Amino acid sequence: MFILAFLVIILVLVLIHEFGHFYAAKKFGIKVLEFGFGLPPRAWGKKIGETIYSLNWLPIGGFVRLLGEDETDKKLLDDKRSFAYQSISKRIVVVVAGVFMNLLLAWVLFYFVVIAQNFKVQVPLLTDFKFAGVTQVNETVVVINKVLDNSPAKSAGLKTGDKVVAINGEEIKSAEEFIEKTKANLGKEIKLTVADLQDTSRKEVAVTPRENPPANEGALGVGLDGMNVANLIYEKPYQKLLSGPIHAYNILIYTGATFGKIFSISQEQKTLEPVAYSVGGPIAIVFTIKEFLNLKSFIPLIDLAANMSLILAFVNVLPIPALDGGRLLFLVIEAFTRKKVPANIEAKIHAAGMMVLLGLILLITYKDIRVYILNWSPF
Repeated sequence: MFILAFLVIILVLVLIHEFGHFYAAKKFGIKVLEFGFGLPPRAWGKKIGETIYSLNWLPIGGFVRLLGEDETDKKLLDDKRSFAYQSISKRIVVVVAGVFMNLLLAWVLFYFVVIAQNFKVQVPLLTDFKFAGVTQVNETVVVINKVLDNSPAKSAGLKTGDKVVAINGEEIKSAEEFIEKTKANLGKEIKLTVADLQDTSRKEVAVTPRENPPANEGALGVGLDGMNVANLIYEKPYQKLLSGPIHAYNILIYTGATFGKIFSISQEQKTLEPVAYSVGGPIAIVFTIKEFLNLKSFIPLIDLAANMSLILAFVNVLPIPALDGGRLLFLVIEAFTRKKVPANIEAKIHAAGMMVLLGLILLITYKDIRVYILNWSPF
């Protein structure tokens, strides 16, 4: 199920992105040679009209291949239906259309996430941050950071990352209060109300604290931590009306701020381990989806898809060769200089960029295998 969910999410994100390029190209009369899901080599393809629709063996992206794109043949470059023949403004629209579609999808999905939670969203506060355009109330919550083997917590299905909301219906505000109430019920079954970190799904778990636990294990066999969270409340009419774009903006800026802090920690500790743990590829996403499916709520999955679509839009617009932002950079250079960068030079730069990106994907995948499958350190 979690692998299927991963494939569905990736399929939607890729297709919506490539459809943006496809639709813009068609509107301007540009010939679309191929619409592909995944990266070559091709596994299957069917030509419908003038376009080949294909499935490719590397399911890590997609592409729309246009006439006159990355071409050096002057005859093709001068074809009125080629990408290269179009005005700069039209080419810019075609290039950024995929990014726009991913951004639009993120807005729509975030609307669903915010509305489904009655316009109150909880975000783990990993760094001091003020969210814009929304009423913010910070609080500290109790989070399980360790579950020992052969413990009552393990048997009850408690997991690392579970947030303890209440014991026997009474709200918990601190780790000390959790320990105190647990000790008051040794040998008696208690009901814990737990939630995921975003508080999108709650469940009750019955567990019996041990009267004589092994040394240094505690009655339940869990480690506890206090975590700061931000409650984002969309209460004013304009906040509710614009909750999708506002939430997307806040999450993007907050993600950047958090990654900046993690990078600073890596520099201080002179190790890439904090950065490595914060970056994940397809394997990390699959394991995250697996955890979310256990929550029996679709909100965390939709929130994950929205975040992935948002990050995909942001990364794609960066001026990196082989990505949309790289192509946009060449168009901006052409707009200012009134001269096209030679097609063969641009094609070589994009090919080199693609090789670097594939190498980075392989490196991240190797790290994910070590961390998520082999339970080793990332290095």
